[in-house]
Amino acid sequence: MWILLLVPFALLALSQLLALVAFTQAAPTTGLSSAALGVPLLAYLGAALLSVGAVGLAAVPERISAAGPREPLIAVATLAGLLICAAPLVWGRSIGDFHLSHHLVRAAGVALALVLYSWYVTSHR
Repeated sequence: MWILLLVPFALLALSQLLALVAFTQAAPTTGLSSAALGVPLLAYLGAALLSVGAVGLAAVPERISAAGPREPLIAVATLAGLLICAAPLVWGRSIGDFHLSHHLVRAAGVALALVLYSWYVTSHR
């Protein structure tokens, strides 16, 4: 059942790494200064790093970590989820463009990860 814990965080990490690559490709075409792109870059980079960190924490075997709820994993995943949802908002504001579909896709991805994680937790009670 460990796959139920690892897969959602791995998918979020992959999506954030792809979003970071897309951001770095799109940023030069906006004509914005480096200072204006700094906050969106930090948001995307933070979301990607925290998502990868959540995968690392999820992959830690139970014999190394304490049994029961994993508070560090929950904290890192929560911070990653906040940045996952905030990054496109900051980017959209920076370029003056807002697409609701981006936010709906990200919210659906985060919700799916939380549902799968909850399923994992309840199956091990």
